[in-house]
Amino acid sequence: MTGTTPRMKEVLTKLGMRAVEARVKGDGRPFVLGLFATHRCMCDCQSCLWKHNDWADTPLADLKRMYAEAKEQGILATAISGGEPFLRKDLGELVRYVKEDLGMAILVFTTGWYLKARMDEVLPWIDMLMLSVDSARPERHDAIRRLPGLHARLTEAVPLVKERYPGLSVQLNSCVQRGMEQPGEITGLVELAERLGVPISFDVITESRNGEDGSAFTLTSMGLPIKELQVLCRDLLERKREGAPILNSEGYFQYFIDGKKGYRCHLPKLAMMVDGRGLVENCLDLDHPLGDVKTTSLTDIMASDRFKQLRCDAEKCSSCSSPTMVDMSRIWEDPSLIFQRGGLAIG
Repeated sequence: MTGTTPRMKEVLTKLGMRAVEARVKGDGRPFVLGLFATHRCMCDCQSCLWKHNDWADTPLADLKRMYAEAKEQGILATAISGGEPFLRKDLGELVRYVKEDLGMAILVFTTGWYLKARMDEVLPWIDMLMLSVDSARPERHDAIRRLPGLHARLTEAVPLVKERYPGLSVQLNSCVQRGMEQPGEITGLVELAERLGVPISFDVITESRNGEDGSAFTLTSMGLPIKELQVLCRDLLERKREGAPILNSEGYFQYFIDGKKGYRCHLPKLAMMVDGRGLVENCLDLDHPLGDVKTTSLTDIMASDRFKQLRCDAEKCSSCSSPTMVDMSRIWEDPSLIFQRGGLAIG
């Protein structure tokens, strides 16, 4: 946990202890809740699997009730993403409730588009802010996101965030996709992180999701061929070992260097995902969610046979490339990775 803020060190210690407890007990009861606060977004990234501007957001009252039930079920932390979460006008009210009333640790992902204007509504209540950046070159980043001016808004906001909220963990996150193998891209991103005084993580994009009866469907063709991905991950691993402010575990990069041969997914034992419509995701069959938090209590969904079965069946899957899935699965098998140098860092 070298370099983490005191607040994040406390959060990580608590989560690490809970991971050890879950592993010892073998109960597989998740203690992190991932919420897509909305699937609406101003960007139009070719690699995105989640944008649905036509999906209605779950009402705030339903989300508050869901989080209250999650607290009763032992959920300790939540990761709120999108879409662009700041498109919800009630995001500040939601995170204030989750923090003040329930005491959960909170991570929020954002493109940074609304950050400068709305930081004081949201940041007082969260523990970590993760900002998406896909190139250090403004013109390329904005072209990838198809939103002119985004890079400038993001980079202008970071110093203000650090000044106003010095106890907040702030980090950049970059999608590893076609184009990142170009000369200077990795160097530029690492130098941008160093210039802003924040760490950066790299997220190899997932190209397909699981549909009915175990079928897979491809949603993007922006993934790097394996040979190019291996070269890029070797570069990132070497930079990390040389002291670059890269948060990914060494094992994450090594997974792709070794040819992406698969892993046993344990994510449903550690975390559960709720989409912007309030549907609890069945990651092995997206056509048949595990329940709807608007009409069914989270307590009942977590107690259902289908949710319990998912924790076992997921072990046969390794389709996701995100550090969330790869590293959290490794943490289930070895919780000490949270505390080992080179094992895992969160910011």
